[in-house]
Amino acid sequence: MRKTEHKREGILASATRVISEKGFADATVSEIANGADLAGSGIYTYFKSKEDVLFAIIDNFLSACFDGLKEHLAGIQGAENKLRKAIWFHCRVYSGNKKEIKIILESRSYPRFYASAAYETLRNYAGLITEIIREGMDDGTFSGLFSPIIVRDMILGTVDHIAINWTIKDSPNSMDQADKIADMVLRSLSKGRTTQHYPNKKDARKKRVINSAIALFAENGFNDTSMLQIARRAGVAEGTVYEYFRSKQNLLISIPNEKLGELYDHISGNTLENEIREIISKLFRFYNDEKNYTTILVLMLRTNKAFHRSEGIQIIEKIFNVMKDIITRGQAEGVFKPDLDMDLCQDLLFGTIDHITIPWIMFNRDYDLLKVGEAVSRLFINAIRA
Repeated sequence: MRKTEHKREGILASATRVISEKGFADATVSEIANGADLAGSGIYTYFKSKEDVLFAIIDNFLSACFDGLKEHLAGIQGAENKLRKAIWFHCRVYSGNKKEIKIILESRSYPRFYASAAYETLRNYAGLITEIIREGMDDGTFSGLFSPIIVRDMILGTVDHIAINWTIKDSPNSMDQADKIADMVLRSLSKGRTTQHYPNKKDARKKRVINSAIALFAENGFNDTSMLQIARRAGVAEGTVYEYFRSKQNLLISIPNEKLGELYDHISGNTLENEIREIISKLFRFYNDEKNYTTILVLMLRTNKAFHRSEGIQIIEKIFNVMKDIITRGQAEGVFKPDLDMDLCQDLLFGTIDHITIPWIMFNRDYDLLKVGEAVSRLFINAIRA
């Protein structure tokens, strides 16, 4: 038994080296056998096929991930702490053996992978993360979700995208980004986030003055409300009210300008958040309407070196640059966090979309991709808000 295990380990080590260097399609059984000091046909004593060897590599890796994550989570209390630890662990393992990671990422292009024991191990590993998110939903730690799977896909997809760039372009690995990823994911799940943001403290005070005036005028009437009462309700000095409005009558007349302006922004989509929401909606609609193209993109091209040097990847960059410009404007206005890592934002968005669309393609899932896109929009906007 020990000899058999030793031989299997030798074959898997050789296969990891050969497949990572040449790709699965170009790696031959004889090359793998030679690396394991076996005759060409000797592999078939231990594995049924070259594909069986590939799936064994993946299964071993993911089994170790499953055991490791369970161990790291032992004794940790609270869904937020558990999720942060799970993200850290996932980033660590996907920043380890580059040859193994490359094989894991490329495995998605093989349809039979999704019927293998390795895929079942992947589901079990991902399930640990799903359970943490579900725990947070159940105890109220995380809010605004109709499914924990979307957040799980956000985490796994983001790390996948970073790992793809790491293996292909030698970009920074996900371990370098672990804290940032955790911060963005947890922000996306935070309770009590609002959609109203103002460029600076002065505008925020003006908004408080208007809202205080609306409340007092409605409660007491216009004539029985003083500017001093409005100031006190808004938590500002009376002189501050006069900085914005020269009289009580001027304040009254200004109310429709402010409130109807907000309504117009929401109806017309003329807000930065709505602009981002619209882009994400269009992305999901495109992926939904172009399912054959989506299949090629997420299963065959994402880990293809040639694709990452092609015009196609430049177009994807241009698409995200449209969103990047919106985020940059939002940062200048105080709507979005000033220290966002734009590369990470891109990885988070497209990685999430990839992980959502893969099972939609492979298993012909009947969920509404456009509705899922709405949920992704909410999470993404929460993640980047100031």
